[in-house]
Amino acid sequence: MELYVLTRSGREVIPALLRAGRDVEANILDFLGKAEGATVEQVADAMHLDRKRAYDMLRSLSANRWVWRKMTKLVPF
Repeated sequence: MELYVLTRSGREVIPALLRAGRDVEANILDFLGKAEGATVEQVADAMHLDRKRAYDMLRSLSANRWVWRKMTKLVPF
């Protein structure tokens, strides 16, 4: 299972994203900080996005090193 976890630089960039009008990305980062990690499905449900858009945004945030993709051996049930 993949979990996405907020990094320190991700926490620091939230105010700049809000000022730039990138509210969806800032809200995802804020959610990940509060939840201390979430799956794509959890982010999609919380942000009212479809799964593909949430996955694409998380990949983009990961490329910017604002979130870290953590692989676990746990299996969702």
